[in-house]
Amino acid sequence: MRAKHFFFDYDGTLTSPQTGHVPESARQALLALVNAGHTVALCTGRLQCNAMQLVEQSELPFSTVIGDGGNSATVDGRILWMDPLPLDPVRAFLRRMDAQGMPWSVITDNEMVRYARSDEFVRRSPDYYTPTVVRPDLDPDRLERVFKAFVPCTQGEEAHIDFSGVPHVRYNPSTMFIEPIAKGAGIKRLMAHLGAPLEDVVVFGDGMNDLSMFLPEWTSIALGNGRAALKERASYITSAVDEDGVLRACQEFGWV
Repeated sequence: MRAKHFFFDYDGTLTSPQTGHVPESARQALLALVNAGHTVALCTGRLQCNAMQLVEQSELPFSTVIGDGGNSATVDGRILWMDPLPLDPVRAFLRRMDAQGMPWSVITDNEMVRYARSDEFVRRSPDYYTPTVVRPDLDPDRLERVFKAFVPCTQGEEAHIDFSGVPHVRYNPSTMFIEPIAKGAGIKRLMAHLGAPLEDVVVFGDGMNDLSMFLPEWTSIALGNGRAALKERASYITSAVDEDGVLRACQEFGWV
């Protein structure tokens, strides 16, 4: 079999929604793919530095990482590219939030810290993995780059917010993330860099931010615990990650 290029989402795809840990069967699948001569890559919405921390801490066999929702690529520890969000639409969005009296924060560098203008943001959006630093002088028009932005809002409040011009996704009930949702574009860019055909790509995902990489050019595997919209686009639906879904799909297709 010709070697494939596998791209795995992390949260909910390689990790259990119940425990947050990588099941042993998923770990075995990754190692078996590498031993069979395939390439395995992490493909996550997380900031590049955070994605690299995940690889190091989990001891998974990833030498390639697509991070920032497709806006960064790292191979063998070297960043090939890391693009911020388009600045003008983000500035315009943050000005709209100011006009509505909505607090916000931004990540402006490749480091796990976000900046907010007041404690109101901290109160409404508790730090669950990104510490927040309060900077009262923060001004949208003075921002030079933004990798992610955050707006605390309930699903009811979301309906009254104009998100035009900025990609956004919800991971929890309290906060909307403004971040790149371009995993498919990131994969295509990397494959072009490698000079490898798109039909050799296989992607695994579970969430709404994985929709961008479930494309007809390649094979897309949805986990059984994945969102319904993702399953509708999938080439194949496997069992849940806690039910050996990653390993079962790899065995079903004869990749391992």
